[in-house]
Amino acid sequence: MWLLPDDMVTTGYAEELHLTALYQSPERLNLPEPPTDTGARVMPVAFEAVGAHFDDLPVLDDYDDGFDIGWEPASSRSMTDVLATEPAPSDLVARLAKELSVAPGEVTETLVGPSTRWYPVIGIRAWTEPEPPRRSGEREGERGQDIARLIRVLGAAVKEAGLPPDARPRLLVTARVQDLPALLPDELELDLAATAVHWWWGVIGRLDTATVISARSDHGARSSRRGGEVLRSRILRAVREEVVSEVCGPNLGLAVSLARKWDGSDRTLDACLRACLVDGLVPANATGAAGHGVSGTEHRPGARLRTAWARGTVQSWEGRSRSHPASWYVDGRTARPDALAVLVSQAQQRVLLPWIEEARRRLAIVALPCATSPVIDLVSRYIERPPTDFRTHPRRAFEGIEVGPMLKAHRDGQLRLPTDEARLLEVLVTVRNVLSHRGVLYDATLNMLCTELARADRRWALSE
Repeated sequence: MWLLPDDMVTTGYAEELHLTALYQSPERLNLPEPPTDTGARVMPVAFEAVGAHFDDLPVLDDYDDGFDIGWEPASSRSMTDVLATEPAPSDLVARLAKELSVAPGEVTETLVGPSTRWYPVIGIRAWTEPEPPRRSGEREGERGQDIARLIRVLGAAVKEAGLPPDARPRLLVTARVQDLPALLPDELELDLAATAVHWWWGVIGRLDTATVISARSDHGARSSRRGGEVLRSRILRAVREEVVSEVCGPNLGLAVSLARKWDGSDRTLDACLRACLVDGLVPANATGAAGHGVSGTEHRPGARLRTAWARGTVQSWEGRSRSHPASWYVDGRTARPDALAVLVSQAQQRVLLPWIEEARRRLAIVALPCATSPVIDLVSRYIERPPTDFRTHPRRAFEGIEVGPMLKAHRDGQLRLPTDEARLLEVLVTVRNVLSHRGVLYDATLNMLCTELARADRRWALSE
């Protein structure tokens, strides 16, 4: 059983995924959807008229039509009664029987009987199944009752026949939550030996989102730029793409749209995100979504999340449930003013901290010849937890100094860094402080960092 959000059916993705999965099996049967008019019998109009008035015709006792083909005498039931006992064309088992070219009562025996040699994967698209019939005075039944009954009957028959896994028919049921009895998915998970229930939950990860964004980003003609501009542009582009990925999470359509609209500036991010949401990339009732980190397991949404999940307003991404960005806005205003800031900060940390660490390491090497005191004294004074062997290997210990203590040593006169290196160190300390407090690097600071990193990379490349 494969459970998908509602919008995957309306956009056609569910149909595509269903067929892709079904066609992985060489033996398959894709059950056709029921007739459009599920309440009418499929028979010629003239025959319907005859059947409707059959009881009004006179009964001729001992009538002999001159033909004897071995039939038993006709029963006292009218043709209308006989037709009423036959499965309706919209009945799932009746349609399956038709595809198997057997009577409805022979479906189970055909699929699991001792003479069976064909074990297909039977594909059922639950969203195409009709609403359950409702008779006068009865309560309306749940959708998907025929599917649930087929699963139970076929599962019991397989167990009774003792068929091994490679010699049994299988069902591939692709559905929305609303297409099935409410308790059926959880019931089926109690028998993992017979049924696997797969939710579209946590299927899309960070790498998927990043790949989609990168494939649609304009990387430009980088070969025509100077070395420093290439590196600066590379870092800014990486930050921009990571911010889009972090903000949009598993919402790939929104990620593609935002990547195309947003220029990477903190001043335009909110407006571009609003514009993308106005473009129709919003599930229905998105403002009712739950927040970050709400309940769910590794492979399925919790019971209280399933309605929101079905609407597309909650999804699991990187192990945590994420609400759709549309839920941050109410009447055009930001309902969660911190939402964007937190996600932008996380994205900037993920991209920039490795660059900061690499620059810190190389600065520490450059700073060693600039020391005005013995290195062992610098280690003792400016490194809070030096390694145990720092007295025998002080230079190696000094290379682990953080940017904050290194800047303090420079200001104390214990290091006399060149102007360019001192300026880079100042920027690194500023950026590290902002990111360590989960703050956001705004345009000016971010551009300054990228510029200084690019200049330093060129200086260090020339000195090597």
